[in-house]
Amino acid sequence: MSNPKELAQQFLAALGANDASQYEAVLSDDAALRLGRWDGGELYRPRWRVMQRLMNEWATWPDPKLESLTIMADGDKAAIEFRIQATENDRYVEHNRSAFLTIKDDRIQIIDLYCNEPIPSARRKGWIAPATLTEAELHRLFESMMNSGDPREWLAPDESERYSLRGGLGGSGKAHPGSNFVGGVRWTGEEADRRIEETIAYHRERNIGFQWWVTPYDTPQDMRERLERQGMVLAGDAATMARLGLDNLDDIPSNPNVTIDLLDGYDDAAIDAIGNIMLVCFHWPQEQVDERRPGWVERMRDPKFRDKEANYLARLNGQPVGYGRVQLRGGVAYLGGAATLPEFRGQHIYSTLVRLRLEEARARGYHLAVINAEPLSRPIVTRCGFKEYARAYIYGWMPVIDVDVIKSLVPQ
Repeated sequence: MSNPKELAQQFLAALGANDASQYEAVLSDDAALRLGRWDGGELYRPRWRVMQRLMNEWATWPDPKLESLTIMADGDKAAIEFRIQATENDRYVEHNRSAFLTIKDDRIQIIDLYCNEPIPSARRKGWIAPATLTEAELHRLFESMMNSGDPREWLAPDESERYSLRGGLGGSGKAHPGSNFVGGVRWTGEEADRRIEETIAYHRERNIGFQWWVTPYDTPQDMRERLERQGMVLAGDAATMARLGLDNLDDIPSNPNVTIDLLDGYDDAAIDAIGNIMLVCFHWPQEQVDERRPGWVERMRDPKFRDKEANYLARLNGQPVGYGRVQLRGGVAYLGGAATLPEFRGQHIYSTLVRLRLEEARARGYHLAVINAEPLSRPIVTRCGFKEYARAYIYGWMPVIDVDVIKSLVPQ
């Protein structure tokens, strides 16, 4: 008798190869497919209809990639969980799916396949962006970046989030507008005002503030004007900037008197220093530092993240003066969280952190670096070889509007 787990693996291999002969080897002649989708159900029998349905869908994607997540077997049953990532309607998306396979006479007799609605995604594993991307390809990459974190890999200790291809919202639920977010919105002009009103009402009912990132990839195109009409306040903007090619970094100045510590999450004083930099440079309230700290520590201490991200603390004469993070995700090196304490600026501390992080990315085989640069850091990263490709506008809202608090969301 065939091993049900092996049959499940062979079924996923056939799906990923979109190969008729592999399907024929694993499915019985009279196989049936019961398909449960977010938008309805479908039924197919015998095998040729099952194969046609599965193969036709796969052929609609120009670049599908299947990842097996879980396979379990018991008796004549096998359960599988997998996801498919692909470009669909000019967006990179992810289909998370599960199936229960019924085995009979050493073949799969019935497939009960459950398909969730696709969600926005990014290339998460095994793909590194080349330095030769066209501007159109870069913009598709930038749009996908907010979805490059893998929720199957890690969830922040204090996280609540809802998202779909039409947008997302989430955060910790704390009162400060920096603790909660809305973004990635794709609405029609007819529904946008109503949906904005509902989003504000959602946060008003919970007595919490939030920030709303508006990018060139959102719709409708007049989203900023609509937000302002409903009382949201512009905090500032961030430029999506990229450096293509990391082979020669000699053009980036560094300060030889600055020492850099690679953090592992076990030095409480270093974690405190990061929190202080966030308090001073990004105007975070203490509650926002406190809610983020457990996540910083958890990720720094987890060995599986050490080849995907690094956190650096810069010191001058032994004193913590700056911080920077690099995350290798979505095919790019993303530079985030960097800042220098005001009294130490002008000494190439920030550019030293930029160069070190780019050197680390280059050593890992990366060719493209991206940063969302706020006004204060924009001139520095421009001198470090970064070019602006898009601009995001950050709006804030609070149950009782405090313009100073909202403006503090974007350091000027």
